[in-house]
Amino acid sequence: MNKKNYHKLRLDLLYEAKVIMESKQKEYTNDNKDILYNFKTTAEMLKLKPIQVWAVFLHKHIQSIMTHTHNKKIDLSEPIEGRFADAINYLILGLAIIKDDE
Repeated sequence: MNKKNYHKLRLDLLYEAKVIMESKQKEYTNDNKDILYNFKTTAEMLKLKPIQVWAVFLHKHIQSIMTHTHNKKIDLSEPIEGRFADAINYLILGLAIIKDDE
């Protein structure tokens, strides 16, 4: 892949990550102002730390990506680009959890 195509792919993926985050945020936060609400309430319910809940959620996304890489013919519930975009969101959320805990 040449530099121009890579740059476009990168910009498109980051834009998709933004769109996904904005569309899912109200549902995951229960319209709470705390972006990390879902991680914190799930952690409290399961007696875990928010970062542990985050790790499980991230793993689900990575597992889906890995499934696709091993079997490209498998039917996905969403396009593979969406899985990569959401993985970016989860990486940012993971850093936010760490920073929030400092």
